[in-house]
Amino acid sequence: MNPSTAFAATLVDELARCGLTDAVLAPGSRSAPLAIALWERANGGGPRLHVRIDERSASFLALGLASMMAA
Repeated sequence: MNPSTAFAATLVDELARCGLTDAVLAPGSRSAPLAIALWERANGGGPRLHVRIDERSASFLALGLASMMAA
């Protein structure tokens, strides 16, 4: 396992352990290790994964999800 993949898997595991319930992803070549780690964790019963092609719509979705959790 390369360092980027190991770091992404550890990061996602720790975020889930701390209570992460949803993750919003705008995939790209630079975020591939994180995208794979989130997808694997979501398939294993972890946080729900929301994938959006456009980064702006992904950010608005993330803000909406965060505001729903804060209320």
